[in-house]
Amino acid sequence: MNIKFSTGAVRCRVTKEELDALLLGRSIKLEVPLPRHHAFRMNVRPVVVGGWLLESDPTGYWIAIPRASLETLAQSQPSKAGIENDFDLGGGGTVHVSFEVDVRKTK
Repeated sequence: MNIKFSTGAVRCRVTKEELDALLLGRSIKLEVPLPRHHAFRMNVRPVVVGGWLLESDPTGYWIAIPRASLETLAQSQPSKAGIENDFDLGGGGTVHVSFEVDVRKTK
């Protein structure tokens, strides 16, 4: 999984194999070691009931994506188009989360 942060946005790009794991009901994770025994973690998991969810704390992000959306994404492959959702941050702000499959990579 490759994560890109920009102002007001987070982009997750995964391999076909990682998408397959999500479709099988498994979560995928990325852990980036940081100084002083810290780490930043990103976890993406499929959900059968409910919509997109975004949780965060100083150690990372946890994203839940509806399985139906993941299935639609899988059926559209190979394609650079992904799926996306906007999350209200309160106080008028939002963060845009996009999720796509890297069609260039096979692993």
